[in-house]
This record gives sequence, C-alpha cells and structure tokens, in this order.
Amino acid sequence: MKRTLQSSQTAASPFLSVMALALIAATYGLARLGYGLFLPAFSATFELTPTVGGLLASGASVSYCVSALIGFRFAPTRPRLVAILAGSTAASGSAGVATAQDTLVFAAAVLIAGMGAGFATPALVELVRRNIPAAQMNKTQSVVNSGTGFGVVLAGALALLVGSSWRVAWGLIAVVALGALIGVLRTDRSRTIGGTTDHLVTSTRTSAELRALWHPIMAAFVFGVGVSAVWVHGRILLEDQGMAVALSAGAWIALGMGGAVAVLSAPWLARHSIRTTWLATVVASAVATVVFALAPQYIPLSFAAAALFGLAYTAASSVLIIWATHSATHSAAGTSILFTSLVLGQAVGATLTGSIIEGIGFTAAFAIAAGICLLGVLKPAPRPHPTGRGQATTNQDRATAPALETTA
Repeated sequence: MKRTLQSSQTAASPFLSVMALALIAATYGLARLGYGLFLPAFSATFELTPTVGGLLASGASVSYCVSALIGFRFAPTRPRLVAILAGSTAASGSAGVATAQDTLVFAAAVLIAGMGAGFATPALVELVRRNIPAAQMNKTQSVVNSGTGFGVVLAGALALLVGSSWRVAWGLIAVVALGALIGVLRTDRSRTIGGTTDHLVTSTRTSAELRALWHPIMAAFVFGVGVSAVWVHGRILLEDQGMAVALSAGAWIALGMGGAVAVLSAPWLARHSIRTTWLATVVASAVATVVFALAPQYIPLSFAAAALFGLAYTAASSVLIIWATHSATHSAAGTSILFTSLVLGQAVGATLTGSIIEGIGFTAAFAIAAGICLLGVLKPAPRPHPTGRGQATTNQDRATAPALETTA
C-alpha cells in the first residue's frame, strides 16, 4: 500500500463534516432505518405480517452488506465514486418506495434503498481521512456518524406531518439523499491536490483485515442481532400496546434525538479506551431495549428508553469506526467489515425477533434481544496495537494515526 507524501488533509473543507453528516442522515436514518418507522403503514398497505416484515428488513440488511463489501473494495481508492453510489441508490430506492403499487416492486425498492447506507460509511470514512487533520480524526468520524440520529428525527417528523401519506414522505427522502450527495461532492477538497494512491484491496489484505478485526467482527454481529428488535419492530410494539400513532412517531423522534445527541459523546469516545466505550454503549442499548418492551404504556418512560437507545446505538457504531481505525490496516476497509458484520446481525435478528413475536409475544422477544446484546461484551475488547493500528500499518499511517487512550 502506497500513499503520496503530500496529505490532502491540509485542504480540509469546514463544511465537509456537515455534508457527510447529512449523507449519513439520508442513507441511514431515512432510507434504511426509516423502514421500521413506516412499517405499520407499509403493513397496512401491502398486508405484511411481522414475519414477512422482518424478512424484508433482513433482505435490506443483506443488500446493505453487498454494498458495504463493494465499498470495502473500492472506497480506499475511489471514495467519491462510492459516495455517488450511496446517494444514488438511497435516492432511487426511496423514490421506488414512494411510487410502488404492488408488493414486489415495493420490496425491490426497499432493498435498493438499503444499499445506500452500505456505500456511505466506507466512502465517508475515507473522505474524512483525506480531508481532516489526524488529531481531529476520531472526533470527526463520531460527529459524522451521529447523522443517523438526525435522519431518524427527520423521519419521525415526516411521519407526523404527512400522516398516512407515507408516499409523500419517501419522495422527500429521495430529494434529501440526492441533495446530501451533491453537498459531499462539492465540499470534498482532497481531489484538488492529489489524493492517495492506495493499491486496490487484495485477497491477502482482506485476510489480514479479517484476522486483525476478528473480535470486533463477532462483537458487532451479536450486537446487531440484539438491536434489530427496536429498529425493526419497535414502533409496532408501541402501537400494539395501545399507543396512538402520533405518539409512537413521537417516540421515534425521541429515539432520533438521542442519536443526534450522540454527537456530544464524540470527545468522550475519543478520550477513553475501546474497552470502556464498547461496554458502556452496549449495556445501555440492552437496558433501553428491555425498558422499551416492559413499559410501552408509560409514555414518558417509553420516550426516555427510545432516546437512550438512539444515543447508545449511535455511540456504539462510532466505537466500531474507532475500533476499525486502530485495528485495521485501512480505516475505510476495516469499517466496512465491521458494519457489514453489524448489519448481518441485524438481518438475522430482524427475522428471529419477528418469529419470536408471533410465537410468544413482544415482551419476551425484546427481553431475549436485550440478552443477546449483552453477549457482545462477555469478552472485553482488547487493547489496540501499540502503534494505534494493526500490525500491517504503514509508516505513513503511523505518522498520521490519532492516538487512542488504552487504559480502561
């Protein structure tokens, strides 16, 4: 792996982080996670059972993984191209959802919309790396990643504003995704002074990445299985227990606000060890999942649990980005691997939880999901390599990699 000695980070645009956050909001919070928010309306229109709704969510997770693997292959060398794929698939898929007249077309559109998030993360991790000084890297990556929460807030607001007219909401989501993409492309300055010249990912490097990231891969997968309960079936749970549609949308807004507030956790995540931050965020996600299921009739408690879940989940995904940055040979590729594992876990969890709901009910299903979350922290996260990265890190990487406190 080779890089030019001239770093594009000196040409950082002050607006790139904002536009990157907006693209994460559009691809994750709206086009991908918005599915769970609008699932009650989708189920009424297309007659989806919990199992079928879970299967479709699993399918969207698989499509995400396909795009994330493509991002793993090309983001290190062509991040702008991968960013274009992120915005275009999210926009076209959302437009397809808005116009679908039958279940087959609707399902295909959901799968395409879900691909945008898989492309977005590796592309933006690399663009941030090229544009932002190394000393600000961890903080900026966490800030950009908090865009998920802002997107969920916007999705909840759209659900409240348009009511049963969900097609209008998804048409607007397509517009937001396209606008965010244009903003990222216009604010990226790395292309103007020469970027990196990394070689394409090889099978040898892929194997090295997998070995370096084996523990976080497993931790991310287990966490994904657990958190899928809230993301996919959470709003249906609230309405099934008697909460009004407007209030359930409000709970989703609270969830999104919690995710947005995660931007304030960026300094804390950057200062503390992965061992500490992973434990804290996963346990908080599990607690929120349990409370969410046990007290849907207590509106303030439900809103508080939703906000805690949004904060904890978003912060946990930021920990995965930092973990990849300090364990893998390339941050974009490593992040793709970990997020692929996370979403594969969500694919398994969405179907599993849907089946458990039909079998023994919401409360038991969510309690089981919370327990699965906790399995991801039974083995504490290892300390990063003393260089701050994996063994295969290049000299140039060591010169630019931000320091990570390794004391639990």
